[in-house]
Amino acid sequence: MFYKRSKKYNMPKQAAVDVLKNVLEASNVETPNINFDLLLLKGLAQTNLVDFCKWIAIGFLFLALVSPVALMNSQLKVDRAGIAPDKIIIEDYSLYNDHFILKLIGDDIDYESIFAKTADGKTILPTGYDRDTGEVIFPYAHEGLTIYISDKHGHTLNAKLSAYDK
Repeated sequence: MFYKRSKKYNMPKQAAVDVLKNVLEASNVETPNINFDLLLLKGLAQTNLVDFCKWIAIGFLFLALVSPVALMNSQLKVDRAGIAPDKIIIEDYSLYNDHFILKLIGDDIDYESIFAKTADGKTILPTGYDRDTGEVIFPYAHEGLTIYISDKHGHTLNAKLSAYDK
């Protein structure tokens, strides 16, 4: 990745300055008035700054990668009490002239607590349900309903049925 020469070549500073002046004069370029030592020092400073910033960036990257491990709390546990293990899913629905059928999926559905409310707040209970097929039947009077389906853990799913005109 990084190539480092095994041999270092040394040249006296004055000889390097003379060679540089000769090269610049031979190519018809005006010789700068900047001291050769200052040129070397600027290049060295820029190289050191780049190396320093590179190591700082690598350090921050390392800390960012290691921080989740260092900050992990081994005592933290998620308690599933009160969280329904299965979801309540409305698999299908059918709308007829006088009734509405919902087909539900879920193991912990509390069919006895399912009810609907009209827009004016009137509570409507289902006319029937079948636990095996998951079907719940509501009477339908062509008005909007909000259906409340609860599970045995106390969670409730709200489903809205918009008004339907004949």
